[in-house]
Amino acid sequence: MFITAIELDTLDLLPMRTFYTQVLDLPLRHAKEDSFTVQAGTTTLTFRSSAHKSLLYHFAFTVPINKWKQAKVWLKARTTLLEGEGTDEFESVRVRTHNYYFPDPAGNILELIAREDLPAKGGDHFDTQDLLHISEIGLVVDDVPSLVKHLKTRLGIEVYRDSSFEDFAQLGDINGVLILTKQGRLWAPDEQQAAVVSPVRLSILGALASSITLDPYPYVLEVVPFA
Repeated sequence: MFITAIELDTLDLLPMRTFYTQVLDLPLRHAKEDSFTVQAGTTTLTFRSSAHKSLLYHFAFTVPINKWKQAKVWLKARTTLLEGEGTDEFESVRVRTHNYYFPDPAGNILELIAREDLPAKGGDHFDTQDLLHISEIGLVVDDVPSLVKHLKTRLGIEVYRDSSFEDFAQLGDINGVLILTKQGRLWAPDEQQAAVVSPVRLSILGALASSITLDPYPYVLEVVPFA
């Protein structure tokens, strides 16, 4: 599952634009008074101005596994890494990943994720071009198992590597994953912020064009046909 575009809300647009274009150095594609769009590898990321008082997102950028250590040096030169249990380096045996977490100015929990089963990328140097795409986005719900069942039936999206539980699930594949988490569950890595429902609009590649709204949540998922 390839995520081609994500649209999120923010209370304060200017510091967000500064962070994504100057700190992470992502190319600016569009800018308006009430929104901006940057390019993160093959995924476009848009933030729109909102008066919503409670917003919190989690999403992840895939980076090459062979540049994992270089990615940490690059990231630490730009921002602060989040810690959990005394470390800022994490891994998951279940899904075969290595992870770093860091905040943006709105307090959203961002992640660099390297997947052991994806091919390496040439070269030793790490820079913004090694942010290959956004491969995870969190969707906060009240009933995780019900939404897992709905997405499997409606879109044929499968649970990834047996990662489906009562309060958390991963749906998708090695290229892209929807992270379903129960409202109020504490986000990794430091477990300081509770998951809250926040508007998300995303596009993924698929065989047939379609659009669904995941009622009663402010989530719109569009399937864009393969070129």
